[in-house]
This record gives sequence, structure tokens and C-alpha cells, in this order.
Amino acid sequence: MMKPLTLTEENFSDVQEELDRRLSGLNVDKKDILRAQLLVEEIFWRMVNTGNAAQVDVTIKKNFFDKVQIRLTAEGVAYNPLIEVSDWTEDDDDYYVAMILKAHRQRLHWFHNNGRNVITIAVRDETNRQLWFVAASIIGGLICGFMMKEFMSTETIALVTENFIMPIQTMFFNALNMVIAPVIFFSVMSGIIGMGTGAGVSKIGSELIGLCISNTAIAAVIGLGVAQIVFSGNVSQIGTIPAATNAEIANYEFSLVQVVAGIVPKDLITPIIDGDFLKIIFVAVLFGSCLNSLEDKARLLQELVNNCNEFFIKVVGMITLFVPLISFFAMIFLVVDMSADVVLETGKFFLGAFLSAVITFGFYALTLIFFGKISPAKFLKKIPESCSMPFMTSSSNISMPFTMDFCIKRLGIAPKITSFAIPIATIVNSNGTCVYMSLLTVMFLKMYGVGVDFDAMLIIFAMTLTLTAGAPGMPNGTVIRILTVTATFGVPSDIAGILFCIDAVFDRILTCFNVTGSVAVTLALARMENLLDEKIYFRD
Repeated sequence: MMKPLTLTEENFSDVQEELDRRLSGLNVDKKDILRAQLLVEEIFWRMVNTGNAAQVDVTIKKNFFDKVQIRLTAEGVAYNPLIEVSDWTEDDDDYYVAMILKAHRQRLHWFHNNGRNVITIAVRDETNRQLWFVAASIIGGLICGFMMKEFMSTETIALVTENFIMPIQTMFFNALNMVIAPVIFFSVMSGIIGMGTGAGVSKIGSELIGLCISNTAIAAVIGLGVAQIVFSGNVSQIGTIPAATNAEIANYEFSLVQVVAGIVPKDLITPIIDGDFLKIIFVAVLFGSCLNSLEDKARLLQELVNNCNEFFIKVVGMITLFVPLISFFAMIFLVVDMSADVVLETGKFFLGAFLSAVITFGFYALTLIFFGKISPAKFLKKIPESCSMPFMTSSSNISMPFTMDFCIKRLGIAPKITSFAIPIATIVNSNGTCVYMSLLTVMFLKMYGVGVDFDAMLIIFAMTLTLTAGAPGMPNGTVIRILTVTATFGVPSDIAGILFCIDAVFDRILTCFNVTGSVAVTLALARMENLLDEKIYFRD
């Protein structure tokens, strides 16, 4: 840990320069330094102006795993400047900055100890390190699987699998199942609370939310349609639904009417115990909507929900530290126990993703033509420039300042609408996630022998939309959501290993999908509100 800096109103600029110098000395990327300085600035002024802090001590810490943190400490009564993020509307002067803070909320943590308020900022995480670990595990698992199949007898492979691989996988899957219900419950509630404060009641806010939700819904439809085409006919089986669950599903027949009629639980505990995620989502939506309607009266409850959401996201993050190991075992299982037909079937997902991307980009073009009344040619030509940062960071939240800069400088969107629309669209607009979830859900359902008829597609559509719209980011969050949907149809969580492998490859592309959708919605809205500089937009 480096020597602390004392930050005051008088030496603010000097300390920011010193932060730049020290973080550069730790080989922190420029984009991460700029983001850290922005967060330090906004948190400092809140601690001074609202928390009545005379000064703030700033320390930089680097741990074993190359993770860098900034800690801000100030004496005083308990005051959390981060809860203010969810209280403003677009009429407030600090609203746009608040949305930036909200986008990076997962990097921030506050606590009060011994009369001191302490806030930590995660400057640099371990995303790339984890990605390389998973990639190495996938390759290592494939090699190990082929060697086992070549040099070991069937009996020896079965012995290793039953006494070593399966127990570790079972522990991992049980841990994952343990947190799925609370993660979904608090994630949906937190997302609704965030959407309610972000959208406001203004005309622009209503138009933005309407565009985001409709685009996300159409993306889910595109994913379901392409999935039915790509995975039509006979699909290679990866497993079977347990007998008891299978019998229940056969009688249930995926009737949408029965789903709607039975979505209201008799109590709050049974859905969590039984893993009835539709009922959990219903309760989360109901409670989240009620908290929004109470506004300031429910501020403490809203804060509690957001804190619980952060807690369970942290739990998921700790569990997913073992993803490289599970990915290694999943690849061994893929080679040893699965036929080439099943591997080929899994590969069809990437074909479906490509087709969905082409259709989705066409839909973006139509959105700009019919809503924005503008040619989409320049958008399609320039949008690859905005994808480099999302692809590198695998996070639309981290990429947000660069996305906003692209919108203003390359597309000519007014800063006012950019600062308002991009943060909200980043939270609400999840086109890529919907396509991704729809494709993989249909694939795994058919691989387990579950027929995907019209009623089943409506259930997948409704759950996908509910789980993605407004959901905050979390480590491997899409995997958790897919497991939630497939579990509704009785598919066991054993598919998690393969899901993590696919997610390791596709997550960065998925982020580019989501950012592109956010930019398209913002561009259409800017054109509708006459806040687009067409000279910049049509300039090469």
C-alpha cells in the first residue's frame, strides 16, 4: 500500500494528477485511470458537501492478483454517498453524473467503522486473467479428454469420473443452485428500482424506455425464431429429464393459461424451496413496483434491496472463481462421454448467433429508418469503431464513457441526450443477451428431449424479457439466467459446465451486441427530438 494522500478542496487538482502518476506506475490502463479519477471526484464532492467531511484520505492498494483499489476515508457520522445515486431524476443538476456512478456501482463499496466513512473503488479487476484461465482450461480439458479416451480403458475412465470429477462438479452445481433463487429475486427487484428512477415521467424518458423494451422484446423473438430453424428436426440428446419431473411436465403440457393462473404463490418460502422461478420473478416484480411507488418513504428498503443484490452478486463471484476448473472437467466430459453429434449440435449455436446478428443489425437499420427518419448507412459503417472497448473489457458499463464519446463525436448526438440515454439504455437495453439466452435455452431444452411448442416459447420469451430488462451486471450473470429458465422446464443444472465454456467465448461478442443496441436506440431518440447534428453524422 502506498503512502496516503490527503484530498481537500484546495489541492484537488494536484491530488488528481498524483493519482494519475501513481496508477500509471502500476501499469493501469489510461481508460481505467480516467474512470477512477471521475469516481474519486464525484464521491469526494458528495462526502464534502453532504457528508460534511473536512478532508478525505486517499490510498491506493495493489493485491497479489494484480487487482488495484482506491480507498477514500473521511471522519464523521455514517454517511453513504452511493445511496444518493438512486434518488435523482433527470430534472436534477447531478442526474447525469449519478447515472454514471450507478453504472459503476458494482465497483464501489461503502462501510462505516470507528467513526470513519470508507469507500473503495475497484480500479482494475481480473476479467482478462479469468478469461485466460478459462480458455486454458477449455484447451487443457479437450487435450486431457482425448488422451483419456485414447489411453485409458472404459472402466478406468468411469472410475476417475465417479470418484474425482463428479464429486467436484456436484459441489459446484449445488453451490450454484443454492444462490440462484436469491440472486434472481434481488436482481429483478434492484433492476426495477433502477428503471423506475432512471426513466422518470418525462416524454423523453418514456420514449427511451419504450424503445429499449420493444427492441429487447423483438431481439428475444429473433433469437427464438432462429433457434427453431437451426435446431429443427432431430436434435442429439445430451441427457434426459428426471422421471418425476418428466411426468410432471408431460401432464403440465406447458399451458400458458396454467402458468399465468399459477404464477401467484401461496406463500413466499415455497417458491424458493421448490425452485419455482416464475413465482419468484412475479414476487420480485410486484415488490419492486411497490417500492418504486412509495418513493422516499421506502428509501431504506430500496437501499436494503440493492445491498442484498450486491451481497449475492459477491457470493456468485466467489463461486465462479472455480469456473476454470469446472470448464476443464466439462471439456473432458464433452470428449469422453458425448458423441460427435452432440458436439456438432452445440456448434450450431454459433451459426444461430451469426444469423441472429445479421437479422438484428437489419432491425437496427429499420429502427433508424422508421423512428429516426434517417439513413442507417453511416451508423452501420461507424458502429464497429464503438465495439473495440466492449470487446476488450467485456463490460458495457465499463465501456460507457467511451460509448458516450463515440455518440457525441462520431455520430453527432447532443451531449444532453447522450448523457441521459446511454446510461439508461445500458441498464435496460439487452438485445444481445436476449438473443443469446433464447438460442441456448431452446438448444438445451431440445437436447434434453423437451418439446418447444408455442406455449413453451411464450414462457421462454416472458422469462427472458423479465430477467434481462433492467438487470444489473453480475459475474457470469447470463449463465445464471439461462439456468433459471431451463430449470423451469426440468433441465438439471449439469449444463452449467458447458454454459460457462460457451460464455467464456461468446461474452465479449455479446457485450458488443448490447452496446450496439444502446447506441442505435440513442441515435433514434436523438433524431426524434431534433438533437442530432447531421453534419457530424454524415461525415466520414
